[in-house]
Amino acid sequence: METETDRKLTMQSREQDIYNNCKVLDITGTLLFRAGTRRLEWYLSRNLAHRIDANTIQLNFVNKGSGRQNEPFYLQEMQNMCTICGSSTNLTMHHVVPHQYRKYMDDKIKSRSSHDLLPVCTLCHDKYERHAVLFKQHLSHCFSAPLEGVGWIERKDIGKGMRAASTLMSPSLDKIPKQRIDQLRAIVNEVVVQNTDLFSADSQALISQYQFGVGVWAEHSVLKELMSMDVRIRGPGFCAHGEIIVDVVGHHRTNSLMCDQCKEIAVAGVPALVASWRRHFVEHAGPAYLPNHWSVEYSCEQN
Repeated sequence: METETDRKLTMQSREQDIYNNCKVLDITGTLLFRAGTRRLEWYLSRNLAHRIDANTIQLNFVNKGSGRQNEPFYLQEMQNMCTICGSSTNLTMHHVVPHQYRKYMDDKIKSRSSHDLLPVCTLCHDKYERHAVLFKQHLSHCFSAPLEGVGWIERKDIGKGMRAASTLMSPSLDKIPKQRIDQLRAIVNEVVVQNTDLFSADSQALISQYQFGVGVWAEHSVLKELMSMDVRIRGPGFCAHGEIIVDVVGHHRTNSLMCDQCKEIAVAGVPALVASWRRHFVEHAGPAYLPNHWSVEYSCEQN
């Protein structure tokens, strides 16, 4: 199976600015938080706010809570520049805590994710991700959490059918003995009939024309679809790599495979996992242009 180290890591840059730095004021005129233009339009389209200027709106109602008034990080004007090298071109949004972990965390942590979303240029992003992959591999070992997850189902019959279909589609089919060709056709017929529900509606219509599937091997579109099927699929008990790690850390479980750092993370809980990724980013990416008030130890839970 393809792993993260096998994939091309080059990132796609954004065409528009990462930050719009728009302001949302409460009914008294106090800055609640900054947001993007889409967020402003959401309020305006529902008559929940009125526009003060091109980049500022004021709420028409008394909001619950104080927004981000006590959190300078969220109130400051953010710079559209790479937090690592300072470049203002070819920017991407980097998840300091990878989404594959954060998405399994409690909502009170996920709601604070913008602290760990930072602009990084494609070159720096690509360089850092190579270090990030190595850290994921380390976590995979210590937490017994394979990068591909656990709970895969191997569909051996599909694999057998795929190989048979591939051979029948081969340009050198005429060099294969007729007896073997008949065997391959029989395999395809059997696999297709037993797994008809996995095919597209068009292919199912074709398959239905062949009694007991006999002769369906002649339909090249059916063979091509069979060849494109996945031999391995996620079973009902599938657990992703990030899900396993967040569960272990959330329940403070340790094991004999863990290094001292991972044991500390597991004992301390999810906030320590968040901090470990922030620390890894600082140590391996060397960001020279981090926003003011950004910190490895910044609270990851909603107040």
